[in-house]
Amino acid sequence: MTIEAIQKINAEMQKKPTDQYTEIIGHYVIDRCGDDVTAALILKDGKTLEGAMKAVMGAASKVKHGNVAVLTPAQVFGEVDRYFSMTTDLKAQQKALAGLGAPVQVADEREPAKKLGLDLARFW
Repeated sequence: MTIEAIQKINAEMQKKPTDQYTEIIGHYVIDRCGDDVTAALILKDGKTLEGAMKAVMGAASKVKHGNVAVLTPAQVFGEVDRYFSMTTDLKAQQKALAGLGAPVQVADEREPAKKLGLDLARFW
């Protein structure tokens, strides 16, 4: 099922090979195809990459000021997630942004420091 979802999105991307936005969103959706549950959401009848792009444009039109509409990356990916009924995946969003050469915040995955209790009264 995962392969079919990837092929579906890739085929749509190939229809617009010079459209940078379709490429970014397409790669984001492909990166989300890692499990059968998400792949099934992407393969759902009527759901397309073009439809996801229209959902993003619809969200942008709601915040349009003159000829300018600006959405944050989280808002763009959020619209794509809502369109396909996917849960939010911050790591996938960061990977998509990193693929553009954009600076991304890397989460510190080290163990949190252990607390140290010190009773100075023992020394007096």
